[in-house]
Order: sequence, then C-alpha cells, then structure tokens
Amino acid sequence: MAKNNSADDKRNRARENARQIAANQAKKEKTAKTILYTGIAVVVVAVLAVVAVLVFQQSKPAVSPTNYVSDGITVGKDNTLVQPLKMPEGEESDLPAPTEEGTKEGAATVTVYLDFQCPGCKAFEEGNASMLRKLADEGSIVVNYKPVSFLDRMSSGNEYSTRAANLAACVVDSQPEVAIDLFDALYAQQPEEGTEGRTDEELLKVAEDAGVDTSKKLQADPEQTVKSCVTDRTFDKFIEQSSQTALDDGVEATPWVLINGEHTDKTSDSQALATEILKATGEFKG
Repeated sequence: MAKNNSADDKRNRARENARQIAANQAKKEKTAKTILYTGIAVVVVAVLAVVAVLVFQQSKPAVSPTNYVSDGITVGKDNTLVQPLKMPEGEESDLPAPTEEGTKEGAATVTVYLDFQCPGCKAFEEGNASMLRKLADEGSIVVNYKPVSFLDRMSSGNEYSTRAANLAACVVDSQPEVAIDLFDALYAQQPEEGTEGRTDEELLKVAEDAGVDTSKKLQADPEQTVKSCVTDRTFDKFIEQSSQTALDDGVEATPWVLINGEHTDKTSDSQALATEILKATGEFKG
C-alpha cells in the first residue's frame, strides 16, 4: 500500500510540475504577445503620425513670394515690376498699376512660361529680350514671366529648375528692382542639360554678381533672408504648384508664349513675333 502511495505521489508531483511548466510557458507567451502587440501598436501610431504630418504639410497652402501675381511677375517700362493689366479676381498687389509707370491703355500682355534649365528659353531671351524691352519701354506691352520647373530631371538629381526658380522667387520677393538682372544672369550661367546643376553657393554667387543683396530679408517671411531662402528652398512648394497649374492650363513645353492669352509659335523669329504683338495692340494694321 505504501508503495502505491509513493507511486501516486510521484505521478502527482510530475503532473504538478508539468502544469507549472505549462503555466509558466503560457505566461511567457502571453507576455511576448503583449510586447509584440504593443510594439506593433507603437509602430502603427508612429506611421500614422508621419502620414498625418505629410498630409498636413501637403494640404498647407504654399508660401507665395511677394510681388508674384498668378504665379508670375509682370514687367513694364524700364524693367519695373507692375501689376498685371487685369488683376485676377481675389488677388492683391502693392505694385504700381502699369499705366502709372507709362504703359498705354491698349497695351498687350506677352506671357512667357520659362524654365531656367531650358536652352530654348535662353535662346528665346537672347533673340527677343531687346525687342520685348523696347516695346515695354514704349508702353506697348507688359511682359508676364512665369518660371516653372519642368526640367528637374535634366540636372542629375540636383533639381536645378526648381532651385533656380526658387532663387528667382526669393529675389522678386525681397528686391524686385533687380529681378530682371537676375533672370539675365541665370540664363548667362545656365548649366548644360544632363550635367549637375549649380550648388546653392554657386546660385548665391550668381545672384550677388547680378546685384542681389543676399542678406536682405524677405517680405513674405521676415525671419528669412535671400540666402536662407535659397538654402531652405522656401518657395519649393509654390514652384511645384505653379508648375502644375501651368500644365493644367495647357502649357506643353518651354518657352511657351502667349499674346493676350493666345499661344504663338513665332518664338524663334523676333520680327514675326514683334509684328504679331503689335497687331494685338492695334499699332500694326498689316
């Protein structure tokens, strides 16, 4: 009888040990699952937070440079920045009206969509800038320049189109009186397509050589200077949005030129372009 009790005790102890082992194992598995699920939850929350930040940033309105109207600048007599001949509804500008600066009542608007990486835009300016400025100085036209960034892919990952357009916006915002000088300098220093675009330091040097004070504060954000505007790429989102607007409006390439809103293909013949412009003003009846 004692032997049977001894055997039963051993079996009971073995069962108890097995139960405790199973319980401990279950507890460990439960703890591991809790840690796993907690970790997953933390990761999910972190991912959702990042997504929320990105969505918020994307939904935020772009910071617009002062002195831009409808994604561009309008140039009148003596390279002076003025309001468009017809101010878009809902937009405001502290710039003078074109007629205040000598533009005629029946003047035409020549709109030029440009990309500072675009060789064709450089050629257009070299072939037509003097004619356009002569007509602007005579009060016959205003020129509406709209920088876009269609050719970022042509600067070996440097995104030169966007960065050059951003520099232009920084300068137009802070020093509109030297805007056209900067545009000319950017074309003169245009990098070849397929090569790496200019660095921030090189862009700032181009600006300084064109007469830009890179320490001057922005009007749109007085905490920023032209220099920090370039390094922080303050107007990147504005450039992105204005480029998309251009595409949505039917702009197919650069340079893309409109005369009173109508597209013209006479961009490589200065005389033919001038004739078409003067017809739009009523000054040429032929």
